[in-house]
Amino acid sequence: MTVMRFTRADAVRCRFGMSPLWETVSAVRVLHGSKHRPLYSPWVAAKADAARTLDLGMLRAVQPRSGFTPDFITPPPKASRAKFSTEIARVRSTPLDVVRAELRRSRDEMNNPAAATIDRMLADPAGARERIADQIESAWTTLIEPDWPAISRVLDDDIAHRGEQFTSGGLATLFDDLHPTLSWDDDKLVASRYREPDRELSGEGLLLVPGAFAWPHLVMIVAPGYQPTLVYPARGAARLWDDAPTAPDPLATLLGRTRATLLTALDPPATTSALAAQYGLALGTVAEHLAALYGAGLVTRRRTGHQVHYRRTDVGQAVVDASVG
Repeated sequence: MTVMRFTRADAVRCRFGMSPLWETVSAVRVLHGSKHRPLYSPWVAAKADAARTLDLGMLRAVQPRSGFTPDFITPPPKASRAKFSTEIARVRSTPLDVVRAELRRSRDEMNNPAAATIDRMLADPAGARERIADQIESAWTTLIEPDWPAISRVLDDDIAHRGEQFTSGGLATLFDDLHPTLSWDDDKLVASRYREPDRELSGEGLLLVPGAFAWPHLVMIVAPGYQPTLVYPARGAARLWDDAPTAPDPLATLLGRTRATLLTALDPPATTSALAAQYGLALGTVAEHLAALYGAGLVTRRRTGHQVHYRRTDVGQAVVDASVG
């Protein structure tokens, strides 16, 4: 197991971040290991033709199914909502001694089957760094960027939910629900089934990054020189590849089709912009219907940062349940 020890300063320096770079690299891993990730089968099928146009050989080589993936290809994001262009520039500027050391570890740990490919990278680490970055960038452009608005909404929703957990129950409530392998013990975060060295946070705090392509795994970055980071599966990622929910006919008859659909869609809670994008509606239309549902006591709303999330009330849930009963 791996233990992260918190000081009082660390407890107030926990923050969340969103990373398009992480999503891209994680998606490539999913693409080439989909038989072990059934959640993503619809996405893999939808992207199969586009994926065949990409050369991802070097990126695959440094992402063994078991073993070490170099941290330099996914440095922890510095901003709460990082831009891909900023993140990929950090990859391209990684010091070459870091590139060499992490490539060697990826080659040697747990008998990486792509060791010969990594040997060729080590002969020209600067060139390898650039080509890996090029492959990540092409994967972003082809596989992730077209869907980034929907993916980022899922990540936003997860961060809002985790923020509420932290506010209401502190670190224990947050971490005990974050991943089955995590537990909070006094001033320590314990990750079972992990083999990384323990880490004294010593005031650096902990960065928490939800991942739409992370399920079912937890990723930890504890190496010196990097911000201590946890990447965990985002809630609601499965809905990215599900059809948008539709309202039962009895509910549509009662409330009207659009209003009933929006009430049905609030599982999990969502913002006005997320619902507008999901159903192809104008923002003003969604806002008007949500205001009516709020006035009727069927939904409630809560501001988290710059966003307002709507959720069904107990009365709204009862109305939905009755319409499908």
